[in-house]
Amino acid sequence: MRVISKSITLILSLASLGLHLVYALDQATDFLDLGDSALSGEDNESAIRYYEKGIAALTDDESLLTILSLHTNLGTALSSAGNEKKAVDSYKTAIFKHDALIGEIVDRDMKKDANDLSAQAAFFLGMTYQELGEPQLAADAYALANTLDPYHWSSLANLGSVLHDNLRQPGDALIAYNKAFEILTQIDHEPTDAPHEPRYILSQLQYRIALAITYDHGRKCARDDDPTKEISCNELASHAFSLAVGYDSTNEAAKHMLASITADATVERASNTYVKALFDEYAHNFEHALVSELGYTGYERLRFGFDRAFGGRENVPIFKLVIDAGCGTGLVGEQFRNVSQYLVGVDLSQAIIDEAKTKRPDLYDETRAGDVTEVFRAMKPVSLIIAADSYIYFGDLVPLFKSMEEGVEDGGFVAFTLESVSEENEKSLQESKPDWRWQLTPSGRFAHKKEYVESVSKQHSFHVVHYEPLINFRYEGGVGVQGHVFVIQKKADDLNEL
Repeated sequence: MRVISKSITLILSLASLGLHLVYALDQATDFLDLGDSALSGEDNESAIRYYEKGIAALTDDESLLTILSLHTNLGTALSSAGNEKKAVDSYKTAIFKHDALIGEIVDRDMKKDANDLSAQAAFFLGMTYQELGEPQLAADAYALANTLDPYHWSSLANLGSVLHDNLRQPGDALIAYNKAFEILTQIDHEPTDAPHEPRYILSQLQYRIALAITYDHGRKCARDDDPTKEISCNELASHAFSLAVGYDSTNEAAKHMLASITADATVERASNTYVKALFDEYAHNFEHALVSELGYTGYERLRFGFDRAFGGRENVPIFKLVIDAGCGTGLVGEQFRNVSQYLVGVDLSQAIIDEAKTKRPDLYDETRAGDVTEVFRAMKPVSLIIAADSYIYFGDLVPLFKSMEEGVEDGGFVAFTLESVSEENEKSLQESKPDWRWQLTPSGRFAHKKEYVESVSKQHSFHVVHYEPLINFRYEGGVGVQGHVFVIQKKADDLNEL
């Protein structure tokens, strides 16, 4: 086992060492085979002796693959025996031989095999330079390996590690990590020495990507698809940490950093473009996946909580204008239809509104595609707002509550669900950032602290008339998601409050 970064470990197979790539039965290849056998048995001294004899036996018309294999594998045997400086010389000799002789190779497959072997020699050279404390030479070797073999993901991962940890070049490290990630996630070409546990490696790469993004607190960030628009670096980093946890739920370092960074106020809400695209894509299968596959019950439990706020369903009045915010296919709207004189369904996704009309053609009196914060203001005064699992795409609740304060009539109500963090994550947050307010979860949704919601409500003329925890209202990966049910009322001096 060789460590290729502080966080990533690659198990090297004999094939990845360039063994058994030649088939001629001359003396040099005989010594190569003997060396390979000794090396696989961890008999480094015998392997060194056989490889050196094989190199001495090379002829002028020897196969380039045999030449490269002997020098590269000799370097590996020397390194395994603790002779790193001689290993450097062997790897460099392999690379020099490749550069000198590759032009003579006509066969395309043989040329590719030679390039791959030289890339491995450069990769091992980089690892050896790291062990010798020569980071710049290591970075140069890793870059060469990737030039020779564009799908050599591990050379890029190590290059990123050296650039970030040793050379303090986070920007260049970020490029290397992203390239390694792209190689492992593309489907057009098999990555060189693909990892046995890709999700672990992908998690580590995303973790390192996030570290590179947050390395310089003064840097500015933008997305590749819109480089002219500046966005919060913390938002990008939180997404990468979330992906890291999503790929490997045991990545405790990523969990800790996610808990810390996503409690930051700069990560304010999911963009409308993201949310719209998400629900446009899943509109047709949305309800089946949510209810049947994920065991979602939040829409029913929101109504149960609302009834309890009034002391029972029989005491719930009829509301003149009700807005179903983030209506989806109408699951929660259906629950509140019998207390709505005029029910309006609002969603960013027109596709999912169309699906609601297909599934429940008589549910809504009106539907609107757009941002709920704008609709609240446009349709005021609103008697009741219902929102099941739609406010989870807001981190900072202040803009949302400001729009509700403007749109809801005096004495009007808002009933909504939010997600909360797990008990374990809450402990971590309390230790790392006790004043946290919200957290962006690996799912891309926001979880909120109960006390924060109560505080924002009070700041915007609302008071909480009913609260209850929402236990296991959805399951993801077999694990229950926790949440909140809130029923709040806009204060009015001349009205009797609940």
